[in-house]
Amino acid sequence: MKVRSPFFVIGTVGMLVTATLHMLMAMVLVGPAVHPVFLGTYPVFLVFLALGTARMRRVEVPVRYRKR
Repeated sequence: MKVRSPFFVIGTVGMLVTATLHMLMAMVLVGPAVHPVFLGTYPVFLVFLALGTARMRRVEVPVRYRKR
């Protein structure tokens, strides 16, 4: 099993939980008041996801493609 970056795991789980909560709250509290609350959390988890992806790509570069 490949070792995942902790940033990637935090970003993935955070995006899934945030999106699920956003959909549930939007259905329960019908109205536009729900959306501004979540606009701050999506970029935070996107940054975690981008950092984790970058770290995993940097570690997994094959030897023959590395610059010397």
